[in-house]
Amino acid sequence: MPNCTAFTTTLLDSRTAPATVKRTDVRPGDVLHSMGARFLVLDAWASENPPFGPRQTLYVAALSHADTIGILTPWSMSLSADLARHEDVTVEAPAPDARRWWIAASLDDRRRFLSANGWRETGDCSACAPTPLDPARRAYVPCPVAREHAWNQIGFWKESRHRLEAPRSYFVLPVLADTWEDARAEARSICERLRTVGHL
Repeated sequence: MPNCTAFTTTLLDSRTAPATVKRTDVRPGDVLHSMGARFLVLDAWASENPPFGPRQTLYVAALSHADTIGILTPWSMSLSADLARHEDVTVEAPAPDARRWWIAASLDDRRRFLSANGWRETGDCSACAPTPLDPARRAYVPCPVAREHAWNQIGFWKESRHRLEAPRSYFVLPVLADTWEDARAEARSICERLRTVGHL
């Protein structure tokens, strides 16, 4: 097993001070303070659970060995949707940064990195631009919702083309990088760290 030494990553750079929000407002990329520990939120979703009713689930990874609370792997924190709407939690959110890439990462059934799509904050985005009249042309505008694009991407993967394949995991990762190649390499490194060590 790899040595649990300090892991340098841009995941935690350029963040806001801790703030109190409702649990239902926690989004991927936030650092959640809970149970005396800190966790990076990798995904968040609402679901129907017939025996227990609607639930909100946060998929999280510990920021350090001290934050693992004995769980050396990313894991799900689920709570009744009614309780989640009223529960106050403390989070550190990513501050706006033109170098931040929001990456939708896909991992195989053994949690090895497979692929990724990425969107850069304020980067050229055709999805946010008005559709041009000429279909051969593409319009671009600075992207105001890069995190949402990554979050929607993993939702799409879960619901469509990956559902008939072997079970997979999906992470939304906010990293700082100058190029897509650097951002993708950083995402791969983070995924490998979570697979082998179980925390950041």
